[in-house]
Amino acid sequence: LAGCSYSATCTVSGIEGVCVSVSAGCCSGTTTSNLCPGSSDIKCCTNNKCSTPSGSGTCMQTSKCSGKSYSGYCTGPSDLQCCVETSPSPTTSTYGVDISDALSSSGASCFVSAGVSFIIPRGFRSTGAVDTNVCTSIKSAATAGIKTRDTYMFPCPTCSSSAASQMSQLVSYLNSNCKSQWSGRVWLDIEGSQYWSSSTSSNQAWYKSLVDSCATYGVKCGVYSSSTQWSEIFGTTSFAYQASSLPLWYAHYDNNPSFSDFKSFGGWSSPHAKQYAGDVTQCSMGVDKNYSPSF
Repeated sequence: LAGCSYSATCTVSGIEGVCVSVSAGCCSGTTTSNLCPGSSDIKCCTNNKCSTPSGSGTCMQTSKCSGKSYSGYCTGPSDLQCCVETSPSPTTSTYGVDISDALSSSGASCFVSAGVSFIIPRGFRSTGAVDTNVCTSIKSAATAGIKTRDTYMFPCPTCSSSAASQMSQLVSYLNSNCKSQWSGRVWLDIEGSQYWSSSTSSNQAWYKSLVDSCATYGVKCGVYSSSTQWSEIFGTTSFAYQASSLPLWYAHYDNNPSFSDFKSFGGWSSPHAKQYAGDVTQCSMGVDKNYSPSF
């Protein structure tokens, strides 16, 4: 709309518009006559179309935009901006991050602008304690509009507390502090053989009790791991327990957001999500980057 200017603002059925020249091609939306001063060529333009690097949209008041508003793409006052819908279509791949530090509201808004649609903050530490940053992060993500807000649990198999006790601590904390904002899933972080017993049979038994605790406390669980970590901890890639009821989030740092590299392990023939880049900085935070068409 280079070269277009507006002479006044106007309103049609509560929708703010601008008075522009129709013959100059300044309106690709809806035009309404008799609402603007000047010649008959000057009409009220509402729902004008606009285009941004983040997608096409409609010029409207920022207060009425259910997506994201971008300034500088619409003729009109400063509150008339290009509204681009942010809801992904079912065929769109989704991208997410997992984090181990507290997420601020500004950080969450930055992630939304970057196209992040799911976030997985740490909820339980390898030391055997709840990570009390988890609900701060989940609430910030919810306020910013991040669609899926799970958590991951780094369990402590060598701690004196049982797997069930550790799960109980985490679920109780989440239900008490951010139940309505939490999406309801706990990802069991199965990695780091140094955190586990040297006995693979003991590890298998402890893992089974951890998985069983998901049902005990009424929580949806999933598993984060890789074939290498799985084999190191459990002695073989073929060890499996309730894989059909646990979605898999696997790690392979090839910077390729797709499942083209996936090889079956642990009873899983297909994955739910992939961590494709680790320890990178995004929105001034240390994150791991993830891909999933299913979140």
